[in-house]
Amino acid sequence: MRDLTSSNFMDQGAINPFSDDLFVEHPDNLPGISQIHAPTFNRVVDAIDNLVNRAEEPTPADRLGRTILVTAPEAGYGKSHLAARLREHLKASATAVSLPLDPSRPVAWPVVLGAIIRQFSNQPSTRFDDASLFAETGRHLLARLVIHHIHSGNSLNCPEPEQNLEHEFAHLFRSDSPSSILGWTDSHSRDLSHNVSAEFLGTLGLSPSELGFWTRLIIDFNWRGDAALEPLRGLTNGEARERLLQWLRLASFYRPVLIIADGLDGFFQSETAGMEIAGIITGIRETVPGSVALVCLNQDIWDSVFEHRLPSAWLDRLTGEPQPLLPISSEAASELIHTRLERTSLSPAAVKQFVEKLKNDNRWDDSETTLSPRLVLRQAGLLWNSPANEFTAPQEETQPLPVSLDEEEENPVTPPPALIYESPEEELLEPERSPEPNLPALGPIPVIEPRPMSPPQEVEESELPANPFFAPPPRKNQDEHLAGIDSIINDIRDSGKTVVSESAERTELELPVQDELPEPAESFQAGELNITPTENGQLLPPLDEKNEKSNVVDFAAALRQSTGKPFPDTQTTSTDSVPVSRARVETRLKEREREILDNKPLELDLPKVEKLVQKMGASHLGLNQTEERFPSSRTACLRWNVRGQSVLIGFESPRNVYFWNNLLQQSLSSNRQEKITSFSHSSESFDPGLFASFGFSPSVIRGRIDAIEMSDQELAMLYAADDVLKEFEDAPNGDMAAQYVALSLDPLWRRISKPL
Repeated sequence: MRDLTSSNFMDQGAINPFSDDLFVEHPDNLPGISQIHAPTFNRVVDAIDNLVNRAEEPTPADRLGRTILVTAPEAGYGKSHLAARLREHLKASATAVSLPLDPSRPVAWPVVLGAIIRQFSNQPSTRFDDASLFAETGRHLLARLVIHHIHSGNSLNCPEPEQNLEHEFAHLFRSDSPSSILGWTDSHSRDLSHNVSAEFLGTLGLSPSELGFWTRLIIDFNWRGDAALEPLRGLTNGEARERLLQWLRLASFYRPVLIIADGLDGFFQSETAGMEIAGIITGIRETVPGSVALVCLNQDIWDSVFEHRLPSAWLDRLTGEPQPLLPISSEAASELIHTRLERTSLSPAAVKQFVEKLKNDNRWDDSETTLSPRLVLRQAGLLWNSPANEFTAPQEETQPLPVSLDEEEENPVTPPPALIYESPEEELLEPERSPEPNLPALGPIPVIEPRPMSPPQEVEESELPANPFFAPPPRKNQDEHLAGIDSIINDIRDSGKTVVSESAERTELELPVQDELPEPAESFQAGELNITPTENGQLLPPLDEKNEKSNVVDFAAALRQSTGKPFPDTQTTSTDSVPVSRARVETRLKEREREILDNKPLELDLPKVEKLVQKMGASHLGLNQTEERFPSSRTACLRWNVRGQSVLIGFESPRNVYFWNNLLQQSLSSNRQEKITSFSHSSESFDPGLFASFGFSPSVIRGRIDAIEMSDQELAMLYAADDVLKEFEDAPNGDMAAQYVALSLDPLWRRISKPL
């Protein structure tokens, strides 16, 4: 018996704190768990500290940068989290930038130059609130250049003393500064850059002409902003290489530079990417002595892109300082879960119980158990969403009196007949026992005779409330397997396999003639549905749906809750007063579907599917639909936002491989939690394997692409729905036809919005 009150626990509607198992760089996720990959973290920090405190007389080793290779056995070991922690920790002592390496852009020096310069010009300084990293670094160079001339006895009548230049350089060289030092530097820029000692040039690693180029560009940047960066655009590959290495040497002259290469999964099995990436990293290492390059990748990427495709010299430089990530300890995993649970209102005692249960259920302390951060978060997410999760279930505040085992056997409690079970096959479960409130504190508990259950009584159809959302078979065959309803229920429970009709299990389509179609009054039978009327005559959702936490959108429920266009009572409203009835729409849908199937073969008409999905999604209350256009596309994509998840639906032909490749690249670079949905049919099959030719790994494809494979019957249902919508659009009360059609295709909407 648990001894904690309900105030210690969350409601069942609480947001799962473990749903985000992919790292997103956000202040809430930093500084992170210090125990996770602490040796690698300390190795990089020590490398930066050595650059800050290096001796005045450099050794040969000090003339080179460092490359630290971080490898993980598989995804989810925390590489991106480690890089973000290093950024956060070193932001005051080093400048951290990312190499823009992903398949959406060529691995070339002009691309890398443009991306790094943008990071410097857009990222704010950690020391000065009113300056960017580019402005801070450039003003430091101007100040050191002027101080060098003052020490050489060539002050050129500088308007500022050395002490001000040493400590106030970030403010003095502003365009709106009261000091005249920026204008003075502008007028003496040639003398400042060309009349310098060889020692100073050697420290910078620049020639006089190269120093003059950067002096002029930095002065112009302080006058005109980003427009001054135009000379860095449109360079050849060789020119961009030289300019980038020059700038990184200037940046490391101010303070060390941490260069992070992460997110290389898109290059899986690429034949050329390894050489190009290694060329850039090796070039930086050999030319920028104040740099540390952190290369993070999974073992499968290392094997397929670098291991067997690099010359031995480059391979040796990349593997000089290896840092393989190891499984995390049970203590680190516990700290990770504690950190996530601190965002909830769970009490410390409940947090401790949650972690202990998670540890015991998954055998964290077992010597053969291998733990990674993502695995731990997913285990916690499963426990949080578990139906038996006692940490999110509301508890009764009144504690029951202790009851002995003998008393429990002598006083069985009969479950109330109104209980509803999830399926007929489930065993009858005993409800939680609680004592009578008026019992004395001490003394025997009276025996309660079980009340005999009355046999089920037939309920008149007219006494039941109207429900236009389900259509079981007629009463004459009550025991018949309800394939349609089972399909929807399986889909809700995440067991659905295909689209509308579960084609792997669906029998041949049987289309009754119009005379056999049940009347609207027969379209609801309480015995077949998990719905219980309350005392006020209102309907409650089934127990399993009430606690549903799936991201799958319930179109039927959202349409039923619409206040602007409510469904008519199909059991009490005559078809004479309402020309469009559900029975009439369903009859026409079945007739049209039969006609389409008779005219085989069927072909996938993507524009027709697009119009139908667009029309249905625009009027649905359970999602937010927007249209987006992407390069290489002749049609617009639809984006559905369903309970925090983004679904991007494309209607391009599978043959348009450049469009789908571009769509996947943009989805990956956006860091948005979303999936891409496409439609496939035997007449125009969509093969997700086409992305492999662009270097995407199978795991990336499975995690993003959801190809909906449609049978002829399912395709005929869509075409029939589109045709029936056109037939009824001008009829009186024709807007009801769209709602009835939407209900008939409810499993399709669930399939589209179902998370991967």
